[in-house]
Amino acid sequence: MEQSITARGYYDEESPLQRSSTRYEVRECLYAGKTDYAETVIVTNPDYGRMLFLDGELQSASYDEAIYHETLVHPIMNAMNHVDNKNILVVGGAEGATVREVLKWGSVKHVDWVDIDSTLVDICQEHLQYADASIYENHVLNFVGQDIMAYLRGSTCKYDCIIIDLPDPDPNEQVLYKQGFWDLIRGSLANGGMIVTHVGPVEPGTGRQPGLDIVRTFMGSGFPYHTFIPSFQSEWGFWMSGCPGTSCFPRECVIMNERYQSTVFHWDQHWKV
Repeated sequence: MEQSITARGYYDEESPLQRSSTRYEVRECLYAGKTDYAETVIVTNPDYGRMLFLDGELQSASYDEAIYHETLVHPIMNAMNHVDNKNILVVGGAEGATVREVLKWGSVKHVDWVDIDSTLVDICQEHLQYADASIYENHVLNFVGQDIMAYLRGSTCKYDCIIIDLPDPDPNEQVLYKQGFWDLIRGSLANGGMIVTHVGPVEPGTGRQPGLDIVRTFMGSGFPYHTFIPSFQSEWGFWMSGCPGTSCFPRECVIMNERYQSTVFHWDQHWKV
């Protein structure tokens, strides 16, 4: 597969939540194979750098992954900045960038990072290198290679922040994002804790967000927000269970600051949210 992708010179991406596909130029295929859970392809592209595809769908690109990961992580960490010694749960996020962003905050006591695909985590560490080795070796971080629902059923830990970085909410998905999933997530929150998840693309023609509709069905209105991610070629939606805060952000942030946060929580009239 690796040789055929390189020889072809492009990779076609299709998303189950979008009705269009995108062809990305391939300069080199760094990895192509199957883990126990997903067909995995990592290529280099002249516009977006290293790109990760799972089951044919783009997950992130090195040139703009900071937009996605900082927008996912920092609003909730900002909102919970008043809580010292926080326990954090990161669900998914095999690239390592989500935990990288969490660990920029000094008020974190412990991070449980749960991803079902340990092999994918290793592949991303080797070929994407979004997070340097010190992140994986940080003493506050505990990685668990397990299905999140099985993990939560066996855990008694309560979390101040739960950050969900799983594949797009899909109405055809039979387990993730269903009632049982949200019941376990809710039951793992500490008093006053908050949840954040990405909810996938905003449909350009209508402003609809199928992923947001799924989350709202089980979790209520919350606080939706959005940003444009060039490699995704789409406005991308997020949902947070509590309102954003106004404190300062870590100086290491590339994208996120108070001004930028004010734009992502603002929806123009044409976005029907």
